[in-house]
Amino acid sequence: MFASIILTSLVAAGSARAAIAKGHWGIRADFSRCDRGTPLEVFLDGANGPVSPNYKPAPGIVDFRIPSPFDGTLVIRRAGVVGLGSPYPPQTVGVQVFDEPTAGDLGVWANATVTPGLGQPAPVSEISWNTKSDVTVTPVDDKVVWLETIFNGGSLDIFYCGVPDGQRPIA
Repeated sequence: MFASIILTSLVAAGSARAAIAKGHWGIRADFSRCDRGTPLEVFLDGANGPVSPNYKPAPGIVDFRIPSPFDGTLVIRRAGVVGLGSPYPPQTVGVQVFDEPTAGDLGVWANATVTPGLGQPAPVSEISWNTKSDVTVTPVDDKVVWLETIFNGGSLDIFYCGVPDGQRPIA
């Protein structure tokens, strides 16, 4: 009972989440540091299977479970808009998860690519796979950046409008 109360408290605070097991994948979009005057939502396109649940552990944080293999695109937009919410192509995060590691010494299980855009209401500040805390990528204006993981299973953390203070959990 006591353990479930503590776990419930941590989940409610948005600072904890279950570790992603081997072979299982997720995406966490954290836009909790963005201006609250503009309601935002994230949209995951291109799912080749169920993308659920859209779990919201705290305001401005959304977790997705994704299948393997997966090839999709995550976009942040103003809440309630149709389409992408802008006539200009927004910044996107492309996510690819492979059912087998790609060729190479260690093999790549998944890749995330941030493509620049013009119409997004909030910029990506940082992306990282939660399998290794010392590898993060900060997008640069007008440059495509990417990050891959050699681990079979994990969660892609996408931070908009700034990054959290302190240590982040590792699966």
